[in-house]
Amino acid sequence: MSTRADFWYLVAAGALFGLFVLDVLVGKAALHYEFEPMLKLGDVGEFLVLLAAVIFFVIEVLRRESEETDLKTKSANEAEEEQK
Repeated sequence: MSTRADFWYLVAAGALFGLFVLDVLVGKAALHYEFEPMLKLGDVGEFLVLLAAVIFFVIEVLRRESEETDLKTKSANEAEEEQK
């Protein structure tokens, strides 16, 4: 069964991806309007933020897949027991 804490993997992935997109958009605006952004992640920072977002997303996808497989296995076992 899904717990409330499992939902936070997806929230964290979304927030980190949003931070990445925001940094890219602010960097583009800084180039276009010629101003210096207050916070710039840089190449390595952008990579690490995007990597963390992908890791959290993959954790959530694998967790949901495992949950779905467990439910299918459980229902298959119950159906097999009923036939006996």
